Amino acid sequence: MTEEEQAQAAAYIKLQDDVRQLIVDTVLMELQTYSSHLAHQIRMNILHTPEFDSKVKSVVQNQMM
Repeated sequence: MTEEEQAQAAAYIKLQDDVRQLIVDTVLMELQTYSSHLAHQIRMNILHTPEFDSKVKSVVQNQMM
């Protein structure tokens, strides 16, 4: 793998992480108006799951194509 390919791969991984964090931050900010129990359930059962990470990666991949 060339240096350019390594840099592209690193940028792609960082983009996925940034998009995921943006989504999480936005959802959590909106949840502040609701009960903490609801926010906790959404955080634990949606935002911190492998399925959520997979969906974010899929969206980023589709947008890059």
